[in-house]
Amino acid sequence: MVYLTHKYVGRNIGFRAKVFALMRRLLFGLAFLFSTAAATVHYKLNPLPAAKSIQVSVTIDSPNSAETFRIPAWCPGYYQIAQYQKKIYDVHAADGAGNNLQIDKLDDRTWKVSTNGQKTIFSYKVLGDDPGLGFFGVNVVSDKTFVNGAAGFVYADGRKAEDIDLSIQTPAGWDIATPMDSTGEHSFKAGGYDEFIDHPIQLGVFQRRRFKVHGVPFETIFVSPTNKPNCDLDAEADRLRVVSAPALKMFGGSSFKRYLYILHLAVGDFSGGLEHRACNVQAINNTPELHLDDLAAHEYFHAWNVKQIRPEILGPFDYTGPQRTANLWFAEGVTDYYAKLHTFQCGLQTEVWLKSQLLDQIQQLQQGTTRTTLTVEDSSRRCWDSDGFGVGDLSYYVKGLLAGFLFDAAIIDATDGKKTLDDLMRLLYQKHKLPRPGYGEDELRTAINQVAGTDLSDLYQKMIRSTEEMPYDLLMKIGLRVRLTTATSAEFGPAVKTPASYSLEIDPMASARAKSMYQIWLHRLNGVE
Repeated sequence: MVYLTHKYVGRNIGFRAKVFALMRRLLFGLAFLFSTAAATVHYKLNPLPAAKSIQVSVTIDSPNSAETFRIPAWCPGYYQIAQYQKKIYDVHAADGAGNNLQIDKLDDRTWKVSTNGQKTIFSYKVLGDDPGLGFFGVNVVSDKTFVNGAAGFVYADGRKAEDIDLSIQTPAGWDIATPMDSTGEHSFKAGGYDEFIDHPIQLGVFQRRRFKVHGVPFETIFVSPTNKPNCDLDAEADRLRVVSAPALKMFGGSSFKRYLYILHLAVGDFSGGLEHRACNVQAINNTPELHLDDLAAHEYFHAWNVKQIRPEILGPFDYTGPQRTANLWFAEGVTDYYAKLHTFQCGLQTEVWLKSQLLDQIQQLQQGTTRTTLTVEDSSRRCWDSDGFGVGDLSYYVKGLLAGFLFDAAIIDATDGKKTLDDLMRLLYQKHKLPRPGYGEDELRTAINQVAGTDLSDLYQKMIRSTEEMPYDLLMKIGLRVRLTTATSAEFGPAVKTPASYSLEIDPMASARAKSMYQIWLHRLNGVE
């Protein structure tokens, strides 16, 4: 959607222009609807436990004379190039009568099929050796299978927007869990490839727990190598129920119809979580107490911030190479800020815990050195060339969290507590949730100014686009202060200065207004329905 900002002279001219623009959008929408309503790509998934693989077939009923199939070069949510093509083997193409079709391999990730205009079935196998129980890739063992969509399903060029249906064939006794819309016992549908691969699939033996949050259905599945989780399933599911409430309350709803937590109680080469559109996957140890709390809250909050509120470049997706944005600090760091805040606000952790978590982030940032040479925007753009989490010791998660914290304080102060960072998130959600376009590279700054009702561009420049130190004194506006202390020791000879130590505490000199702002910062969800 294009947003016009021209100022029209004359009421009638402006009215006619708005009507004309509305008619154009309506006609475009109808044309798009009719052009894609009959277009569906058909996928079949068949786990092959004996071969530790899955078999996939993709059927196009009315193909072009040639169709090009690609496996993504990366997985949304993890900003690194993946090597999914290395797991694909036994590639075939045939028409509806079973006659082989010519395949030309254009590069490691791309296959071109000469279809002769006939119904085309493109099939292949994927080795399911992703460590643990699967995370970024495909995992297949004797009694279960996990498929991360980007690793398992190719797409056809020019057809990513077409509807998709999926049928799954499973061994007897296997269960299926996915947040995808079901159309039958073993069949599912998605509104295009982006949606399709953002719904991971767990098959086999696992345990389920269901609950509702503000009327929305949730489910948690526990998957373990021995099928014997060591934790109390009911207790852990209840903690997830509790931590899922604040975001729904804050946004006043969601874009998902149901939500799924997939808990893999085994760690391969990655420990942590990965967000999806209506789901998240956790790879954690099979311990008596999981207590995921802020980790779960982080991945869950992404259902709004990243999956709906997102940089323009992150959806619809280009899967062929790195998609660089300067705003991962907001996508990940601000998400982590809310993970801490919501874990406190739902009652799972204390006020002391919240401040200790924020202090830990301050210590991490200040103990690093890369912050003095690179901005957090640099860290966001260049993470593809590093470890995916930042550059050097500058994590856009850490500095982004602190930027969110300080912007929150600035908005509270500027509006006398009438607005908070929550209002910014709600504004962005309403403006950019799918199918609307994501936000532009400089749009966060203008949106912050809009919510604050004043120009915070200098603050934005300082924290996001410069290497200056973070203005922690701003926290005094909400009754908090950050203190820096250094110490020396002469115990072993000449005095040696020890590393700087920070504290985050209630400001003993806080004014009545600052104390009031502190309570708003902590408890603003109390008045939100």
